[in-house]
Amino acid sequence: MSDAGAARCGIHLAGAVLSRGVLLDAARALDRDVLEPGYPITPRDLDAACGVAGVTIEPGDIVLVRTGQMVHLSPSRRDLVAYTWPSPGLTVETAEWFHAHDVAAVATDTFVFEVYPCQHQDAYLPVHVLHLVEMGMTQGQNWVLDELADDCARDGRYTFLLDATPLPLVRGLGSPLNPVALK
Repeated sequence: MSDAGAARCGIHLAGAVLSRGVLLDAARALDRDVLEPGYPITPRDLDAACGVAGVTIEPGDIVLVRTGQMVHLSPSRRDLVAYTWPSPGLTVETAEWFHAHDVAAVATDTFVFEVYPCQHQDAYLPVHVLHLVEMGMTQGQNWVLDELADDCARDGRYTFLLDATPLPLVRGLGSPLNPVALK
């Protein structure tokens, strides 16, 4: 990578990102509206969210993890500091959970994606490194999941067809997108 962008692995090479989506509502599974600042989501929390949803993760799924953080960006609050730092998020231990379940991609409703401040002082954003570099797993951040979570809770269906295809930005490291969930 250089100031000209991604030379070999630009987002334009990703192609369609389309699979079964699964919402894991970690906040609801822990009986909360929003997870506490800096809350470290564990494999046990993901299992609890699977239990609440009544789902089994299948190879190739795209998993959406809701923490409730988007409440800080609601029109009545607009608290960017509360949204960004400290932040609940995925832990290093969840990387093994995603690998064991052969998950294709994971997205959260947080700014940082992983728990922040980081779990380990000697590694900056270690979950990013594990997912993107070591596992080749796509990540998504800042997803607005509250409406989807409410709909899933209402009808008891936490799986759907998910299209999260990125814009083909040549040499881009990522892309804004407009994900579509069809239930």
